[in-house]
Amino acid sequence: MAQAPAAPPPLTRTTVDLGFVSASGNTSIRTLSLAEQFVLQPGPWKFTQVFSIVNGYTNGTETANTIRAGLRGDRTLVDHMRAYASALYERNRFAGIARRFEEQVGLSWGVLPGPRHVVDLEAGAGLNQQATPAAAVTDYWLGRAAVHYRFTFRPNTYLDEKLEVLQSLQASDNRRINSDFAVVAPLAKGIALRLGHTLRFQNLLPDSTVQFHADQTVSAGLQIVF
Repeated sequence: MAQAPAAPPPLTRTTVDLGFVSASGNTSIRTLSLAEQFVLQPGPWKFTQVFSIVNGYTNGTETANTIRAGLRGDRTLVDHMRAYASALYERNRFAGIARRFEEQVGLSWGVLPGPRHVVDLEAGAGLNQQATPAAAVTDYWLGRAAVHYRFTFRPNTYLDEKLEVLQSLQASDNRRINSDFAVVAPLAKGIALRLGHTLRFQNLLPDSTVQFHADQTVSAGLQIVF
């Protein structure tokens, strides 16, 4: 018997991740994380809009302030092969980034299309423009390599890892690595528990006020899909 064709993806999909931690007493800590993703898939096109913010205070002093916003368009060329173009804005003043704009183009290859295992490999290039809080401006061309892996245990229960390496084409020691890992398990229809870990590594520190090469965030919260 011939296998029935897979159902087409929904035209739109919105995902919202919420996390909040508040503690008081000998130490006062308050941390808020919000991430939102909207996907539109008309025919061979796929448009993805993302926004995320992490804001934290310790004993009344701000200790985390990160904003990321981006837009990406994908166009299917042949089976499992897509071309993409993206634009990203980022701010993380504790990592020495007053603002960063990034524009990229590239190709994505769906090595494994699922349903249990999904593997995508991507390669591209782009332009980075960033400024530090001290107004030092750095512009450079970059190369990008990325992999996305998702393992589905059962419907709506999965682990997901996105890893990318961004290498300056003008300075060999200017390299960044970004990792986004998550485990999602449903609680009710459209609502799930999400455990996540993000890593932002920069080999070349923007200025002398930045002490560490890597920033990590561990989060637990709710994911809402509609």
